Amino acid sequence: MAVKRQLSMVLDLNKCIGCHTCTAACKLMWTNRNGREFMYWNNVESQPGLGYPRDYQNMGGGFDADGALRLGRQPSQEDYGIPWEYNYQEALMTGTDPWLRPHVKPTWGANWDEDQGEGDYPNSYYFYLPRLCNHCDNPACLAACSRNAIYKRQEDGIVLVDPRAAAGIAIVSTPAPTRRSTSTSRSPSPRNASSATRGSRRGCRPPVPSSA
Repeated sequence: MAVKRQLSMVLDLNKCIGCHTCTAACKLMWTNRNGREFMYWNNVESQPGLGYPRDYQNMGGGFDADGALRLGRQPSQEDYGIPWEYNYQEALMTGTDPWLRPHVKPTWGANWDEDQGEGDYPNSYYFYLPRLCNHCDNPACLAACSRNAIYKRQEDGIVLVDPRAAAGIAIVSTPAPTRRSTSTSRSPSPRNASSATRGSRRGCRPPVPSSA
């Protein structure tokens, strides 16, 4: 699909310290709603590692060598990890529970394997990898959508989802190798990271413009 230009962001991995400020800002802006507790359109992972959702790199998706769409596996709730809250009221306010504990037993979540990496001391290593929607030149999620609900905006190349048109077709998230397009049982239509769409509509430059 031809676009007039392609906005992009360059992330300097040498400067990323894993502070998760970008994750928190994106979460607060876009997925701070009921039913989206597990959604992180931007998250910072330690690599080598399984990532989020768990082992997403081996879930398939994208295109094969002949350019045909290749469906992958839809992540389960266990791959994301069941979101949990803590018993703040009982432990901190009323004192009815002497321990601060999650309301479910955590099994996985964003940054579950943070700072683990690989190798043995003193040769152990890891690095931080911010992950977000790549707004691909040829998006697999767009190719999988039968309702034209996913589109690549011509003026800046940003991939956007019309949630009303895409309602009930969560399958479009399975071809996306990055697993940045997500859906929920409460909101079954797919959603994706919109790359600071509000700012780009006002003519603002992306936070870190690419020189490529």
